[in-house]
Amino acid sequence: MVHSRIEPVVDSQLPREQAGFRRGRSTADQVTLLCQDIEDSFQDNEKAGVVYLDLTAAYDTVWHRGLHLKLLRTIPDRHMVKFIMETLSNRSFILQTSSGQCSRLRRLKNGVPQGSVLSPMLFNVYIHDLPDTASRKYGYADDLAIMLSQPTWKAMEEGLNEDMATLVAYLRRWRLQLSVGKSVAAAYHLSTREARRERVAR
Repeated sequence: MVHSRIEPVVDSQLPREQAGFRRGRSTADQVTLLCQDIEDSFQDNEKAGVVYLDLTAAYDTVWHRGLHLKLLRTIPDRHMVKFIMETLSNRSFILQTSSGQCSRLRRLKNGVPQGSVLSPMLFNVYIHDLPDTASRKYGYADDLAIMLSQPTWKAMEEGLNEDMATLVAYLRRWRLQLSVGKSVAAAYHLSTREARRERVAR
């Protein structure tokens, strides 16, 4: 009920590059778009660089206060926003040690429930205001890639580094963590042999 009421409002405000759990959009769309953009860079005789970003426990680390602020900016119905936040804040947990001792009841201050039909939409709202970058973005829920093509390797690397600094600052502000070990950068060139020669000559 809640999902069906807020979906049209939320969907109309999500950026085009976010395809996660939206009607008529799929992962395949984003993969196809990325591949097409890389091929276009080949046609322009440019080098394409892509960074595939992985967020650590993305759904579990959504900051409730930050989400509340973004919901208020996105959904005009304040009563609905209050209901959603009350639903999230009413979750609690107890820690139990191997010896059977239990901690006191603690209330969760972060995260959206895994498996809930509402959680993907809430996460989309949480990251819908990713900062502008020179790189193009391709998102599907908590999966994100950025791509930049430039005439030279140096310009491409510098541009990607600048955009990554912008995105990392955003993630830190909203208490999301980038998994450095699982995030991958890749460079694409029409000719592998030519690419190696150009890299060596730098």
